[in-house]
Amino acid sequence: MSDKTLSRPTYRLNAELLLTLLCLIACRDDRHPSSGGSISTKPQSSSAQPPAHPLEWYLNPRDSNATVAAQSSEAELRERFGQGEIRPERVELGEGETSPGTALFPNDSLRRMEIIWQDTIARKRPARIIIRGSQSRWQVGPGISLNTSLQELEHLNGKPFTLAGFGWDYAGVITNWNGGALDSSLAGVKLYLDPGPAQYESAPYSQVLGDQDYSSSLPAMQQLSPKVRTIYVDFEGR
Repeated sequence: MSDKTLSRPTYRLNAELLLTLLCLIACRDDRHPSSGGSISTKPQSSSAQPPAHPLEWYLNPRDSNATVAAQSSEAELRERFGQGEIRPERVELGEGETSPGTALFPNDSLRRMEIIWQDTIARKRPARIIIRGSQSRWQVGPGISLNTSLQELEHLNGKPFTLAGFGWDYAGVITNWNGGALDSSLAGVKLYLDPGPAQYESAPYSQVLGDQDYSSSLPAMQQLSPKVRTIYVDFEGR
């Protein structure tokens, strides 16, 4: 057998090894674009991008840097947050009355707020912010928000407080903090509590009804454990 016959298989084997090495290099380049490969990949972000308009979730009528401040206007809020996040609407005031106002984040229950303006024509200088519902990202005072319970408020206040009875237009509004810690930290803020429809037929509910004040320490109030369902933040006079 000649030397030429022996060299052919060896040549074929070396070519196969070379092809395998080329494939491995190409695969490595696909996975690591920085190594000079021609295949590009989408950049991966190591963290979420910050929101276009960072929000301060605390409402304070005395804070000029708040999301809604004493000199805010509907036009300014629209410029900041976009046309889709602002909607003019009639805001309910109670006793069947409404006022021209603005909803900020109208389609997001966790961010929604209603604004009543002092200047209802130009829609500027807020008179009142209203937060309603069962949950919200907005907070007042020391972390109080929708769904904060009567017992949590007593703890923050350092003592019992006084609230109106249920079953009428001003049901559950806190009328007096009785000199507690929340008396000053919630200046300009009104909280309305409600125990929820499931309690409306209960015996404890029937004991704290009507246009009169009750102590939060009453056994009936403790048993009902009403929670914050509406927050008013008033700007007028500030």
